[in-house]
Amino acid sequence: MSDFPNMIDVPGGKEVQTLCFMTDKLYQRKNYVDLRLLVDDKTVLRNPHKGWFWHYIDNGYTRGAYREHHDPADDLSDFPGLNHLYLRFDWGDVEKAEGVYDFSYLDSIMEKWGARGYRFSLRVCTYEGHATLNHATPAYVYEKGARCYLLEDGKIQPDFGDPIFMECLEKFMQAFGAKYNGDPRIECIDIGTLGTWGEGHTVEGDGRIYPLDIIKAHFDLHARYFPDTYVLCNDDHIASRWCRGQAEVQEMLDYARARGFGVQDDSICCDYYYQMNDYDTMRAPWAFERLADNAPNAIEMAHYTYIKPQYESYFRDGLTAMEAFARAHATFAGFHGYPRKWLENEYYLTEYCANRLGYWYFITGACIPELTNTAYNRIELDVENRGWARAYFKYNLRLCLRNEHGSYEIDLAADNRTWQPDTPVTLSLRVDARGVPEGDYDVCVGLFEKGNPIKLGIKQEYLKDGYYTIARTHVRGV
Repeated sequence: MSDFPNMIDVPGGKEVQTLCFMTDKLYQRKNYVDLRLLVDDKTVLRNPHKGWFWHYIDNGYTRGAYREHHDPADDLSDFPGLNHLYLRFDWGDVEKAEGVYDFSYLDSIMEKWGARGYRFSLRVCTYEGHATLNHATPAYVYEKGARCYLLEDGKIQPDFGDPIFMECLEKFMQAFGAKYNGDPRIECIDIGTLGTWGEGHTVEGDGRIYPLDIIKAHFDLHARYFPDTYVLCNDDHIASRWCRGQAEVQEMLDYARARGFGVQDDSICCDYYYQMNDYDTMRAPWAFERLADNAPNAIEMAHYTYIKPQYESYFRDGLTAMEAFARAHATFAGFHGYPRKWLENEYYLTEYCANRLGYWYFITGACIPELTNTAYNRIELDVENRGWARAYFKYNLRLCLRNEHGSYEIDLAADNRTWQPDTPVTLSLRVDARGVPEGDYDVCVGLFEKGNPIKLGIKQEYLKDGYYTIARTHVRGV
């Protein structure tokens, strides 16, 4: 028996008191449908042209690190947001004899992993900074008279501006471009034909800062032979020129921008960069900001076996990397390491970044009036891109009106490439409903790349055949 004589049962059911609603004018529009309760920002969405990449070929065919010990039956299908394999190979891997090109090993990787749903990015290198990899530039190039340098420990480095070297390299780039330019399996090519490990600097090489015209010549080779594939320069192509003055740095940055290049930073989270740079360890964040409108930006972390256990304080459980990804407007992020070891230690970092790398779309509200079966209807969609970058491919936004009698798909005029990160937009869209019979319909919205749906940050129970059901309306005949 209660100690409180006036205690009685609650009259009626319990009322929900934890729902959060906005009261500003945006949410007071006529025919407004609040979709915030449909938002799902927890599920990892696998979408094209964004996400993680794994160094599968890591500095040449003969350096088997990170792929030789991977179980060939393991397709990594549980790796959150793994988009592509990075194939960083040497010129001499493909052209061992002058004019004889053997791309079969690259093709075999693409066939196997492409069938598993992955794409690829490529870099061709000409110097690896190690005597056992002196084949990076084919021997025939030196035999024809190209200048090269014998460095400590038996390393041989080409002169990256030598006319014979450049003539031979251009012939290779022509064959390379003929083979892979415009290949839909390839996300991007990054410029690796100049510098140690293809990074645009000459550390562990001859130590020279090459003249601007030589750097530009390497840029032009990639732009010329890959006009239909995104090309990324390296931040060291630009930032390594600081000692030559700001004018040279600006000139190279402008040259990259004029050619439509994106940019890649190799090896963030290194001890030196952490000591010299900001928390994110990036050397040239301003270059990423400048080139983000052009093409996808990519961030590559230092070798994971190098980070752990020696330099965990610079990695900080991935917080420095996440800061870099966001600041760089990164579409792609990659690691040198064993995928299973990486996932074992960094699963939640991987998951958190998977959606945020590149674009990540939400529809948070809509204005859906009664429609007429004419071409003169308008709806509004409130769209947010919560990713770290814009999209670089145009997808098709479509409306689908469904009821028990059928469904009607209608193209909507919108360009998702303009949906910038952290910049909510309200789209006013014309709906041509001619030919739609009078009746009541579910209103469904979908985004597609050549018929393949792009997943949105909406609860998956509202998804059917690539469309998300967001409202109900009536179509009136006229």
